[in-house]
Amino acid sequence: MNSCIYKTPLNAVLGYIWTDRGLREMSFYSDEEYFRDYLESLSLKLNNERLIDLEKMLDSYFRGEPILLDYPLDISGTDFQKRVWEIVKQIPYGQVRSYKWVASKIGNPKAARAVGTAISRNPVVLIIPCHRVIRNNGSLGRYGGMDWLKERLLRLEKASMISEKI
Repeated sequence: MNSCIYKTPLNAVLGYIWTDRGLREMSFYSDEEYFRDYLESLSLKLNNERLIDLEKMLDSYFRGEPILLDYPLDISGTDFQKRVWEIVKQIPYGQVRSYKWVASKIGNPKAARAVGTAISRNPVVLIIPCHRVIRNNGSLGRYGGMDWLKERLLRLEKASMISEKI
């Protein structure tokens, strides 16, 4: 497995891990040391091999360009998580949806909390744009201990804070 750090302009770094099949993990960290500690817990080292095509997409995204971040994935999860992640992946740049909306799309409108749990386990932020899912009342909800970052990402995308409701 390979790993790398991408420095964002948002006072956070993206740490990512990939295999020859695709991106396995991509998460925000407040600084590089947290990602290095995480890698050490997996018995991995930061080798800073770069995915140039992915980083070009990230460069465009962080310049505020409406871009579809898409990259081959090598992720695992439960069937439920994968269904949730597939729906979330389809939320367009600059738009938000509610947890309830996602639950309805997977055919279980009462599963908003379970959807939130599945989203919290998203292994590849931005590729599966979980920051675009907000509460039905319009509040942002949580973002892995970096709630301020969710708001900054939505501002970067100039997202309308009105979620599509069913």
